[in-house]
Amino acid sequence: MKITSTSVLALGAFAATAAASPVLLSSRWSYGKISGLDYSILNLARNLESVELNYWNQGLANFTEADFDSAGYTGFYTYLKLFRDQEIAHFTVLNDALGGGFTNCTYKFPVTTPQELLTVAQVVTTVGEGAFIGGIANLTDSPSRQSGGAILGNEARQNSLLRQFLGLDFFNAVNLDTPLTASQAYSLAAPFIHDCPSSNAPIEFHLIPAITADFTTGAPPHNAGDEITVNWDAEKVKLGDDVHIQFLGDVYSIKAPLTQTGTGVGTTKLPEGINGTSILVATNFGGKGPIPDGQNFGIGSVVVA
Repeated sequence: MKITSTSVLALGAFAATAAASPVLLSSRWSYGKISGLDYSILNLARNLESVELNYWNQGLANFTEADFDSAGYTGFYTYLKLFRDQEIAHFTVLNDALGGGFTNCTYKFPVTTPQELLTVAQVVTTVGEGAFIGGIANLTDSPSRQSGGAILGNEARQNSLLRQFLGLDFFNAVNLDTPLTASQAYSLAAPFIHDCPSSNAPIEFHLIPAITADFTTGAPPHNAGDEITVNWDAEKVKLGDDVHIQFLGDVYSIKAPLTQTGTGVGTTKLPEGINGTSILVATNFGGKGPIPDGQNFGIGSVVVA
């Protein structure tokens, strides 16, 4: 990806300003007492923003600008610092709305190289987008909806830039970004979250077991019909013969058969109409709309293009 020196310098100046004063608090957003489902949704969002903030902090701690340049991501280090500062702002807005009282959990990320940092990050930001889109629909507090929408736009721009650096389709979903239920978003982020202090408010959503999905035919950008191998922990995930894979992409939920080929393993094929990073759900749900919590038997993601 080509970054001009002018754009890098401009972003560097902005990032330095953000680091000195990372949060601009506005009296326009006057929160009332957040409670009930609104509190649960914003608390999940606060946890997701803490994951992202700690993710970028670990990236800054583990890699240098030279590491990114050597890996072919020239100019990304400036964005890494900018993303960290943006997450400070996102987390602070949500934490202030909920009255504070949050202490970082221990976070673990499967990242050892600059490429892995960007690869995992584009999935994390895809989940963040989906969480805010799905969450906003269920919020009753107007300032909370406004804050969620403001954060969502920023997350989407982060995601597009990450995908562009990785050589992927930077639009991700083609027309409309993909909403996730709170339980789906929580479950996709949960593998990164460890040992949260008991003083933190608990995340009050259903934890769906993880599945992994990898293409075994084709190459990015993948085409409909390319085969995907799906793996799951057979001790935790019991999939009956009526279970299929539901691909979530755009605002669509597209059914594809799952052929179970062994214990904890099966195959499916990419359906038409899926682009970017798709969320996969193992389910027997055959209706319209969001998949009910109790029928999300396993959840994962796959990068299509």
